Amino acid sequence: MMTYIEKIVDPITQWYQGSGIYAFMSWWTGELKALVPSEYRSNLFPDSVEVYVTEVEGEDDAVNIWQQNDDSLEILKFDDSVDGKEWWHQLNHYLGSTEVDTTVTCLLDESNVLIRNVAMPVAVFNEVDSVLTFELDKYIPFNADDVEFAYSKGEVVEGSEKFPVTLTAIKKPLLNGLIQSFETKGLQLSSIDVNVGTKESPHALGVNLLPKSLRKQKDWTKIKWNVGLLALVLLLLWFVMYSSLDNKQAKIESLEAQVAELRKDARRAKLIETELNASIEAANFLGNLKKETPSRLLMFHELTQKIPENTYLTRIMIDEERLEVVGESDNANALVPILNQSSLWYEPQIIGNVTQGRTGKEKFTIRSEFKPADAVEVSDES
Repeated sequence: MMTYIEKIVDPITQWYQGSGIYAFMSWWTGELKALVPSEYRSNLFPDSVEVYVTEVEGEDDAVNIWQQNDDSLEILKFDDSVDGKEWWHQLNHYLGSTEVDTTVTCLLDESNVLIRNVAMPVAVFNEVDSVLTFELDKYIPFNADDVEFAYSKGEVVEGSEKFPVTLTAIKKPLLNGLIQSFETKGLQLSSIDVNVGTKESPHALGVNLLPKSLRKQKDWTKIKWNVGLLALVLLLLWFVMYSSLDNKQAKIESLEAQVAELRKDARRAKLIETELNASIEAANFLGNLKKETPSRLLMFHELTQKIPENTYLTRIMIDEERLEVVGESDNANALVPILNQSSLWYEPQIIGNVTQGRTGKEKFTIRSEFKPADAVEVSDES
């Protein structure tokens, strides 16, 4: 009876074996193998070994053991330690010493089985096993309960309503005796097939007459370990990625904190620079004022020296740019060339009209622009 896993896996396996994907993967795998150096090829591509046993219906001395080599079968060679021993001892020794997966198939002579080529509707392509189970009497001359059957499906021609099926049947007593014979010899069969070739050049039909309950079960341990290791790898990969992202986030936050602190320092430095510039400007104000404006004492001294005795001043006004004097003199116009001789100002001019005062002197207002302080210093030095 088929298990639930077999009910799921078998149709998928049958479809895959006949699909173009399988053909492409087989070709591509062969191409990859050809690219790998021969000394590394067996380690990178550990193929399973298929061993075939023929002539088991006759004498033990006539039994031959073959090994699959590409598309042909070759006699399997054993090491010297089992020379002269029975064939099953040699085969058991080989199975125990080999490091790759090995399957054992018994190839029956074609005369021990019944082979029929039948055509079935395309609609039952995935239900061939069920159809043959119920309609086996239509295709063989034996009672369906007395035989074990197997089949292989042919290709479906596009547009055809039917496809070929190769039906193979064997009587259960013969099959059971064959199975018991292998079990007593300590050998577990993976399949029982039919030799459609010759004794010297056998060729398997491609069916499996061994009941499914007796077949070597697929070892799911490696798959479980592989799934567990894959889950562990994914977990470690997630942990590494999470740790990397967490470290980067922490680094970003640290850099942002440093940048914020540097910005605060930059703002404080800017404020200090502004205050410093204001302090420098304030400190230089008096110096600049002194540099740009001649000394008041010098101006009073200059006026005292230049103004004639018949002239007196009633008002002196000094701002940052000019000097303005108001007074009375016997000859106001004569004061302009006198004052023009000073090194503190230049181009003195009479502002307004010169009027006659009650004392008989002429009232005047003279205005003059200052010379730069550095120009005054140069003139004094000269």
